[in-house]
Amino acid sequence: MIRSKFRMLSYSLALLLAFMSLLAVVGPPANKASAAVSGFVTRSGSQLMLNGQPFRYSGPNLYWIALDENPTEFPTPFRVNNALETAKEMGATVVRSHAANAFGCAKCIMPTLNTYNEEAFQKLDYAIKAAGDHGLRLVLPLIDQYDYYHGGKKSWTRWFGYPDDGISYTGYEFYYKPEIISAFKQHLNVLLNRTNTLTGIKYKDDPTIMAWETGNELGWYDNPTAMKNWTQEIADYLKSIDSNHLVMDGTYGVKDAHLTISSVDIYSDHFYQWPAVGACCKGLSVTQLNTQADKVQAAGKAMVVGEFAWNLETYGTLANFLSAIEAHPAIAGSAYWALFGQKDDYGYKVHNDGFTIYYPGTTTDMRAKAQQLRNHAYAMRGIAVPAAGIPGEPLITGHQASSGKVQLKWRGTAAADKYTVERATTASGPWTVVCNQCATDNDTPWTDPTSISGTAYWYKVKAHNLAGVAGAYSPVYATGGTALPAPGAFTLTTPASGATSQSVLPTFAWNASSNAASYTLVVADNSSYTSPVINASGLTSTSYTPGSALAYNKTYYWKVTAVNGTGSTTASNAGLTFTTAAQVTSLTIDSFDSYASDSALQSAYVRNTDGGALTVTRDTTNKNGGTYGMKFAYTIAASPANFAGATRQLGTADWSGTTGLSLWLKPDGSNRTLTIQFKETNGEIWETYYSLSGTTAGVINLPFSSFNHPGWYSGGNGAKDLNAIKEYSLYVNQGSGTTGSSTIYFDSVTAGQVGGGTQPPSDEIDSFDSYASSSALQAVYTANSSGGTITPTLDTVVKSDGANSMKLSYSLTTSVNYAGVIHPLSANWTGKTGLTLWVKPDGSNRTLTVQFKEAGGEPWETTYVLSGTTATTIQVPFSSFVRPSWYSGGNSTRDLGSIAEINFYINQGSGSTGSSSINIDAVKTY
Repeated sequence: MIRSKFRMLSYSLALLLAFMSLLAVVGPPANKASAAVSGFVTRSGSQLMLNGQPFRYSGPNLYWIALDENPTEFPTPFRVNNALETAKEMGATVVRSHAANAFGCAKCIMPTLNTYNEEAFQKLDYAIKAAGDHGLRLVLPLIDQYDYYHGGKKSWTRWFGYPDDGISYTGYEFYYKPEIISAFKQHLNVLLNRTNTLTGIKYKDDPTIMAWETGNELGWYDNPTAMKNWTQEIADYLKSIDSNHLVMDGTYGVKDAHLTISSVDIYSDHFYQWPAVGACCKGLSVTQLNTQADKVQAAGKAMVVGEFAWNLETYGTLANFLSAIEAHPAIAGSAYWALFGQKDDYGYKVHNDGFTIYYPGTTTDMRAKAQQLRNHAYAMRGIAVPAAGIPGEPLITGHQASSGKVQLKWRGTAAADKYTVERATTASGPWTVVCNQCATDNDTPWTDPTSISGTAYWYKVKAHNLAGVAGAYSPVYATGGTALPAPGAFTLTTPASGATSQSVLPTFAWNASSNAASYTLVVADNSSYTSPVINASGLTSTSYTPGSALAYNKTYYWKVTAVNGTGSTTASNAGLTFTTAAQVTSLTIDSFDSYASDSALQSAYVRNTDGGALTVTRDTTNKNGGTYGMKFAYTIAASPANFAGATRQLGTADWSGTTGLSLWLKPDGSNRTLTIQFKETNGEIWETYYSLSGTTAGVINLPFSSFNHPGWYSGGNGAKDLNAIKEYSLYVNQGSGTTGSSTIYFDSVTAGQVGGGTQPPSDEIDSFDSYASSSALQAVYTANSSGGTITPTLDTVVKSDGANSMKLSYSLTTSVNYAGVIHPLSANWTGKTGLTLWVKPDGSNRTLTVQFKEAGGEPWETTYVLSGTTATTIQVPFSSFVRPSWYSGGNSTRDLGSIAEINFYINQGSGSTGSSSINIDAVKTY
């Protein structure tokens, strides 16, 4: 969707010129994990199918649920869930979102080439989980034709140094330059293989995702052959690494030549009134719709109306358009542009592109068409339209005095049409209705016309649906008088003043402040609170647990400010300090060497009798060290349950200062699922999963960030309290394997440093602080004699931390357009995810190649464009490393257990010849 009038006109002119020129994990009733929706949507000819039945849908475009542009910010969980609840109320089972398409901006998933923003990635994790929790599936475009706030294909062409003409939709090098296509495919591999931090399920295994769309409104209209070739290559690649999901052609309009691409399941078109691909001014034209759908049906594929302007009826009415969609057997789905919900404080989120829709509607026309869309969604599903849903409870967010009257603000709720306000002069009532369904979300802030200046009131609000049925009341809100007092005095409670050995994921708590509408928490490592590590505003509860770990063994200052419409009050004891626990290298949970007999081992590991047969015994052959490992002989059967497992009590173990669990495992190649679970002393349960593929023994690392509540569990405080662990359990679930009996082996179960938080020294490859001189550095970083001149020296000024960085001064010529250094090492990177390194680029647009070589000689490498001169830490997952094109040996498998070299090269890339220098520091695994 082109999201401004200017872009519409630019696009129309451009076209004129162009034409001229984890599988659900099945487990025990008490240990089950699965995606929130089940079953993958598949295709049979021109029909989509789910669980053997035809699958059709209609829903909204919610392009913004991982990164919004109103302004550019991460949407809050309330906004995401509110919009998804609204979509579901409108009958949706699928929504389309640009949540996975974010390149080249500070809050994008990939701010710079091959660098990932984990915070942004976790917003996508949340969007996927939230959609699944609401029973909704997602269509996710992978790149944008236009240069939007979240980037698009021109982000990539700029990264590779191609000239930018300033036109949003150009950058056609994206479609044919091999180096860009290769890099984009590397990104797709990272994306599809990402494990959702909230569900523990890889994207490629999550049925919440219905389809990957190759992009949004893609096209190279004067080179259709290149466009088809790119689409086929990307679709083929997606299918090669993800056999679960459908692939949708993201080209704008149904292209005849593309209908023969076997790896594409779904074709799509968008219906607006500006000149579109192949047809001018089609709008909501039934003729244009059927022409496209007939072509797709003849090709034996399915069609989806990916976007349409629900409110523009120049070329056809919405009613007729929707009826035609319902009538055509090849049209599996439709998605109107674009749904927004309520804001965090009051009213609706404003987005002025001319096609925004709110539910149940803010104008007479919108209300009528919203019901048409709702009826259409249920018609596509083949079920009767249900009664309006019951709204949830609103939240009064603040008030102010307006001409001597109380003016209330409240946060709305999905399915709300009208609101009723009740008032009392004491907290316990009696209550008087002062607004009987008299207000809508557009009427907030709402002024109480009968309030009296200076009088203290208590208010509560409830929402009514379209049928007038009311939901629950909001929490009671006290005004303290029409001239609202600032929030009352309050104090911080935990962490207590001077507390030591605190968790790196502490729960901050404070007493309530009277009249507070929200709270702001600030945490910093200095008393001036400059560059705070936490700055969380809009908090409505009196506690907060951060999503990212603090540093170990460090002192922090913290304060909380209560806020309302009149002013703010900072806690009276603000500035409390606490010190986090020292990082613990490793805590042994079990080495299996302390058991005097197999019976003693079996007494410690108590079988879950609800599951299949299980026998644990000591094993002197299959082990990681010491005398014994544990043999885990299990049976998976349809009855009594398709899992088997055992639990070991730990008393009250303290895992504070560790970042995850490690264990040595010899799998059985069954493709069943190993579930690792632990329980806190308060009963809160956390678990993660590992696929038993292959039979090679090795250490697996399981960061605590990958542990989540089982799907069946709803208790606890939502925080991993690692200082009080009661028990841990090991289960084998059938997963994607079969029933049957088999054996796996365990050893060396520890809690330690496995990623997340501050990395331990053992993960460090080089900090460049141990070299006594530049000569000593040059003795271990030797120049590749085949390349250009390059000299490594120690730099004490330009660095990430510590004493030194490595400065690489290099020279490239026409005849020798690369230069590099080779660093031998002997390392085991098993269980690690990738490399991080600090780089100070030189703005040359040349390419830094990071390469490692296995002991057997097989090289793997990834690249980073040296654009700009701002120092940054880049994170490169091992999945982004590929074998150089010139290399043909090896086994084509990244054997991380035996690394013999790490090397750094500067290639000319998109830059020129010449001399320059860059700095590298803090090279680590993660």
